[in-house]
Amino acid sequence: MAWVVRSSNLLGATARGKVDKLSRSIIRFAMPNVLQTVLCLLLIATPAAARIHHDIDVSLSPETGLRVRDRIELSEGAGTTFRLAPQLTVTDLKADGRPVAVGDESGRYRIPPGTRTITVEYGGMMPRQETGGRHGAAAAPFATEDGAFLPGWSSWLPDFDDPRVSYRLTVATRYPLVAVATGRLIDEERGDGHYRATFASSYPGEAPSLFVGPYKVLERKTDGLLLRAYFHPELPDTLGREYLEFSERVIGRFAASIGPYPFDSFHIVSAPLPVGLGFPGITYIGRRILPLPFIRGQSLAHEILHNWWGNGVVPDYARGNWAEGLTTFQADYGMAAPDRQRQMRLDWLRDHAALPAARETTVAEFRSKQHGAAQVVGYDKVAFVFHMLRHAIGERAFDEGIRRFWTTHHSASAGWPQLQSAFEEASGHCLDTFFAQWLQRRGAPSLRLAGATATQDAGRWRVEVRLAQDAPAYALSVPIGIDSDAGRQTFRMAMDGTEATGSFLMMERPTAVTVDPDYDLFRHLAPGEAPPRLRDIILSDAVGIVVLAEGVASQTAQVLARQLLDAGGKPIAADAAATHAGPLLVIGIEEQVAPLVKRLGLIQPPASPGSARVWAARRDGGVVVVVAAADTAGLAALVRPLPHYGGDSWLVFDGAKVVDKGVWPAGDNPLRRRL
Repeated sequence: MAWVVRSSNLLGATARGKVDKLSRSIIRFAMPNVLQTVLCLLLIATPAAARIHHDIDVSLSPETGLRVRDRIELSEGAGTTFRLAPQLTVTDLKADGRPVAVGDESGRYRIPPGTRTITVEYGGMMPRQETGGRHGAAAAPFATEDGAFLPGWSSWLPDFDDPRVSYRLTVATRYPLVAVATGRLIDEERGDGHYRATFASSYPGEAPSLFVGPYKVLERKTDGLLLRAYFHPELPDTLGREYLEFSERVIGRFAASIGPYPFDSFHIVSAPLPVGLGFPGITYIGRRILPLPFIRGQSLAHEILHNWWGNGVVPDYARGNWAEGLTTFQADYGMAAPDRQRQMRLDWLRDHAALPAARETTVAEFRSKQHGAAQVVGYDKVAFVFHMLRHAIGERAFDEGIRRFWTTHHSASAGWPQLQSAFEEASGHCLDTFFAQWLQRRGAPSLRLAGATATQDAGRWRVEVRLAQDAPAYALSVPIGIDSDAGRQTFRMAMDGTEATGSFLMMERPTAVTVDPDYDLFRHLAPGEAPPRLRDIILSDAVGIVVLAEGVASQTAQVLARQLLDAGGKPIAADAAATHAGPLLVIGIEEQVAPLVKRLGLIQPPASPGSARVWAARRDGGVVVVVAAADTAGLAALVRPLPHYGGDSWLVFDGAKVVDKGVWPAGDNPLRRRL
């Protein structure tokens, strides 16, 4: 059966439209209020009216394929050409009621200038395309017996290259197939083997995305908001209800802290393939991963928040994509417990430590997640920037800045300058230095604890701390943790040059000083703070690959290596492994891998029964990751899950299931000194 087009499988991706005291150098007082107000008004983006309106009738079934009739109303400046997906054939095209020749060699359809109304009829039987690899793009429609997906960006509707679209979409299919689309559900009917529903959006946004499948529909209504779960029949109703209840709570939480939820509905749609995509008012998640606890507890909150950041306010992609990092900060990070937040900050810093300098970009250059290196910058570093900003201006001003940004720019496009303006208005401070250094500079500061002394002074203790950093210096507010028998006190130390000295008074006798003990500052980790992990080679662009297997096992090992490495690698012989300068991936069958592990003198994880062991170790030439399986089946079972465990130092697998894992303990930290 082949009735609508291709497939995509970017798991975890998000699809958007067509990305104390602080040093005076960190926060300077803003310009006079009148001038600041005038400049801020110039930056405000006002919602633009849709220049294109679609009135669409769709018929979709396995027997007849896709059939569309679209009546398009154009306002002045809407453009005179459009394109359609190449698998679609136009059978009738009229401009203001007059026939227009269909088709041209460029694949675009040309409309006479001044046209105000277009009617076009087209359709096609588009073949299914199987899922791509880990690095595939979630960009094309697909069809399977279990459902169909027509994303708005795939040109299944006439595409004028204009993001300001409104629409009314009516879709008919054969029940028990059910349809759902972006936009507000206007009408729905089913019976006698047919299903029909109408969706509409007057919001000037991206073209509609359409989803069809043999879904059970669970529904929950609250305060005028329609929540639905469109789940495949094998998924239990209890799971659907849990998703709806969780969605209601999360939407309420974000609405209270940011502003009203921007759409009339929110739907969770089960996908036949392992995708994780977000759309205005809809999240589309693979049927097999929907039952996983972390999807409901973390990933769903992320996708819900994208209805504010990414769909409600669209990033000005020409100036960078702030939406992924802000969403990560407020959802993934913001909903975690404090101890988990600290661990996330450390994980982000460790991921950054594993990123080769040649693959790093500035925050302002981030557009979308095309690979793991982009995630380290566009998700993790940006989330960290918002964490530091909240420390810099205070929680109250930060929250007010978020609300101002939403109120001013919802239903419009906005970029980093508008975000900065909102936080400046809320805090009353100029943030030029802060945003410039974190958005425009690659990398991070490297701090050194140059000295720490403690002396008694009139019954109190005075602790002097000397810090150093490389030039060009960052303007920083550095957390300083000072331990005593009474516990730890944390101070802030301003630093805007290559050297700085801070003096702190305590009643209790101090015993130790630690620079940034809770990882509140985006920085290069000191040696000892970053034990080896799998991600140290996943992100590397210069990995030597040693395959120690034969026949089918060797082929499987090579497939696994391609899946694991973000930027690929270079095959080398086992005899050259000891002298290889750079990271290594040793992969193969346990009995063939063991002699090389012994020759390299690598640390190994604790003995544990299983079908495969994977671990990272450090040697003079760099990090080594070893993948040792009992047999070919053990290697094959790792192809899908292993790339998702980059944060671990070692794992034991039983088939595709992790039965034991861990991170090596940290070593000596030069940013900590006993007094």
